[in-house]
Amino acid sequence: MKQPLRSGLLILLIAATLVSCKNNSPKEARYIPREASFVVVLDPQQMQDKLEKGGINVDSLLKKVFKNDSSQVKEKVFITDLRENAGIKWSEKLFLFSTQKSLPDNSTANTFSLMESLKDVAQFEVFLKKQAPGKAITKEKDYSYVSVHDGTLIAWNNEQVIATAYQHTMKPVYDTVAMRFKQADPANSEAEIKKQVNLYFTQKTTESLADVEIFTSMFREKADGYTFTSGNNSAAALSMLPFQPPKLEELLKNNYMTATLSFEDGKIVAKGTTYTNDLLSSILKKYAGPTVNLSMIENYPSQNINCIVLAAFNPEIFGGVLKQLEVEGLVNNFLEKAGFTSQDLYRALKGDIAVVVSDIGLAPADPLNKTDEKTMMKNKPFGKMIFCAPIGDKASFAKIMDKVAQQGIVVKQGTTYKAGALASMIGLFIIADEKNLIIASDSLTYSQYIANTGKATINKEALAKFKGKATVFYIDIAATLN
Repeated sequence: MKQPLRSGLLILLIAATLVSCKNNSPKEARYIPREASFVVVLDPQQMQDKLEKGGINVDSLLKKVFKNDSSQVKEKVFITDLRENAGIKWSEKLFLFSTQKSLPDNSTANTFSLMESLKDVAQFEVFLKKQAPGKAITKEKDYSYVSVHDGTLIAWNNEQVIATAYQHTMKPVYDTVAMRFKQADPANSEAEIKKQVNLYFTQKTTESLADVEIFTSMFREKADGYTFTSGNNSAAALSMLPFQPPKLEELLKNNYMTATLSFEDGKIVAKGTTYTNDLLSSILKKYAGPTVNLSMIENYPSQNINCIVLAAFNPEIFGGVLKQLEVEGLVNNFLEKAGFTSQDLYRALKGDIAVVVSDIGLAPADPLNKTDEKTMMKNKPFGKMIFCAPIGDKASFAKIMDKVAQQGIVVKQGTTYKAGALASMIGLFIIADEKNLIIASDSLTYSQYIANTGKATINKEALAKFKGKATVFYIDIAATLN
């Protein structure tokens, strides 16, 4: 009897563990369709607790936002009413999710939805009638909804409320008889959004993100926020192309990225994980790249850096992708007409990229350019920027830039390429030589950067985390908001 008893207890223990793990999955996941391209989840209760520990509460934040401006009284009253009288359970997680669809007529439909938990349905309906007088509430079997206006719908059941915005972008249709493009018939957005929202409340669990382990496993780690992105929509969109490269869907399907966000002592700690399918994983493994080159940002001429993007990659990976897609020959045949090959394209650059943005702010408008009293009061955004990419194969780079020069985008002077009239017109300062391709916000920033006499001021803790990474994204949120 002891052996069967032990076995039974073991089975119960394993089952309890599995149930416990599955329970980490938020109940809201079953409302989010499996085809969602991205999801952002925030935990308001955890964020509020951290704010209050720092001496900040929601009321003080609202005072900062509205500043007792009489023109914003209505907005302030609405926010207060929403917080206190809408029957919404603000302590529960807030979900923002989006889907994109490519339709048979080559048009695209984008859906953005915001979901929150309800604590009192009756109170919510009273609030809704107050905010949207004259709008009829339609009762379906599994939920109720109100069409606020064309393209926006609010739906709810006893558990959740979902506000959805829908946009169907129609493309012009070519009339072969008249030999011109004509405006397509307008989409029936109202019927389409109702169909999409109906899906949220009636879909099976297997059709939702509740059945995607990569999504649900995020929530095993306690955090203030979560993000999830899927590449499956890209695969669906590209499948509408007139020419379908072999293995394209296999390359793009079932690639995911997840991240947890935690707000700690004046910083946001993000931990991300990328999940790639077998085909893409094999390519990434074969063409593993180097780590970022920090010397490209050390002498950036500013002590007020707002944003840094760094990347290091093996350029041969692009050739690997073309080979896997079995289109390398086709691409080369097309490019040969322009005088270069696909190898020239991906060998032209070394594989290091640095983008730095700094000194973002507002400067008063130039009095000499004023046209009236109103324009004198306006402020103009300003800042400094450098994009730098070291050159790889010089001959390949020269082939490509010569073609760019023929288009008038750049002007060739010896072995150097500078911004042409078109690039200068849109405010781009471009210098490309045998060492680097550099795009700058202005000539002074370029000169200071290339002289290597400056010294960038970067948070030391953040800088230490840059080392050994293949990609880096850094933003000084406080400085940028200020």
